[in-house]
Order: sequence, then C-alpha cells, then structure tokens
Amino acid sequence: MPIVVGIDGTGPFFDTDYHKGKKFSFVSKILMGGGEDKKYFRGPIGPGGGLGDAINGGLDFIMARRKSGNQDILLTGYSRGGLGVLVIAEKLRSRKIPVKAMMLFDAVDRHAFYDADSIPNNVEEVFHVRRHKNAGSRESFGNCGTRYTHPTKYTEKFYLCTHGGVGGCPWVKPPGKQNHDKIDEGFPDGLTKVSFVDEQIVSMQVWSDIIPFLSKHKF
Repeated sequence: MPIVVGIDGTGPFFDTDYHKGKKFSFVSKILMGGGEDKKYFRGPIGPGGGLGDAINGGLDFIMARRKSGNQDILLTGYSRGGLGVLVIAEKLRSRKIPVKAMMLFDAVDRHAFYDADSIPNNVEEVFHVRRHKNAGSRESFGNCGTRYTHPTKYTEKFYLCTHGGVGGCPWVKPPGKQNHDKIDEGFPDGLTKVSFVDEQIVSMQVWSDIIPFLSKHKF
C-alpha cells in the first residue's frame, strides 16, 4: 500500500472550528477513512503558524511507515498546505527517496521560512489545480509549485472559482445574498468575479476532474 500524507489549508486556531470548516476539503476527502499508511495534517493558522509542525510530522510519518524501498509515497496539499508538501518532497529528495505522485490544490507561497517555487525532481508526476486569474480570487496570493524539471511530469488546470472552491471549500451563500451575487473575499482582496452558484458548480467539477489522477496513483 502507498504511504499518503496530506496537509490542508489555513484555518482557525481551534481544531474544532478548523475541522468544521475543512470537513469536505479535497485533502480531507482524499484521506477520509484513514488507514495506517495515511495521515492527514491540519493546515496552519493566520500567517502560517503551525506549518512547520505539519511538515515535520509528515516527514516523520513517512519515514516511520516506510518498511521497504519500493513503497510509493503520495503527497497532497491545499493552499499553504501545498507549500508544506513541497517542502516534504524536498526533504525526501535530500534523502534520495522518490515521490510517486503529488496532488496540489492552488499551492501558495505565503510563509516567511519556507520557499518552494520549484517542484523537486524526485517527484514523478504532479497534478496542480489552480484558480484562474479571471476569477479575481485572492489576487494578493502568489502561487508556488509551478516550476519543474526533468524527469517530473507536470500537469496544471485552471478553474473559474475562488481559492476556496479549488480546494473543496466553496463559499456558501449567506442570508440576504442571491445565487448570482459575486463573492466578496474581504480585505485585502475584496469582490471576486465568481458568483455563489458558479462557485458550487465549478468546485464540484474540480473533484470530478481529479478522480482519474487519484485512481491512477491509488491515493
């Protein structure tokens, strides 16, 4: 069985509030049901606090579960969690350990101590789903994990939904709003070009599109 490690996106400090918001995130869905060779890590708070704990925990889990040299290692991450699994992959590269596949959800480079513009070339195949610039979502966020070198095989696909929708956490229409109203992400990004109804539809499409990749690599 492959070893699967996932780090989710940024959320509230308290675990109860965090897991309520990320209950249906795509990283959570991939690791739902768990198993002894699968490990889910919550994402950081606010400016990125706690990401180092997830990175170190993920690496320790992989090394502890790795019984032989031929076990596939699979990584998945959303938002800052995507940055986190890229850092894990680099740490594995330094140990000459390959990563079979990586599933990224709009990975963003928003941390003072970690940087991961490029995907380490010990990663065999990557599928990176990203918000399209025409969605006008989280325009203050910069993506990471968008560069690669041989022999890594890299595929990316863009979607007209928000940063939340790409990760399986689509915005829900609040009371007083209409289905076709545009989503406001608040300061500093403000109003997007995505309606509440389109957000739900496109987010579901993201999940449908990644199923073949997840099945291929036995996530």
